[in-house]
Amino acid sequence: MYCVGILNSIPFDFLMRTKVDSNIVQYKLEESQVPRLNKEDVFFNIIYKNASKLNCFGDDFGEMRDRLGAIEPATDMNERREVQAELDAAAFHAYGLDRDQTAFVLDDFHRVQSPRIMDEAYFDMVLHKYDELAESTS
Repeated sequence: MYCVGILNSIPFDFLMRTKVDSNIVQYKLEESQVPRLNKEDVFFNIIYKNASKLNCFGDDFGEMRDRLGAIEPATDMNERREVQAELDAAAFHAYGLDRDQTAFVLDDFHRVQSPRIMDEAYFDMVLHKYDELAESTS
């Protein structure tokens, strides 16, 4: 779930957009920089738990949720948005980006018009979560 979370994060997406024009080829993915964290790292745990909440919903994932530590899936759209924002914020920390670098990536990142999930309010939420994580992990 950590890999799922990192591969679906804004920092990884931004990194890949700097390497790929239109189609991703296998070696670009294999050569991409992904933070190599382990279970002792606080950001590993935040990313894997939030990725689990976003991906392990529905009856078919009950056993997997139990194996992952009784994960409660995020099913409400506002809750999912907040969980994703915390995952993105943790990924910025995992990549070692400071607040100014995080703000730069968010300012440069494409806005999605439909559905309006990745809008200014979402990017503000990511920065807020970034600050909360910085404070709680220092």
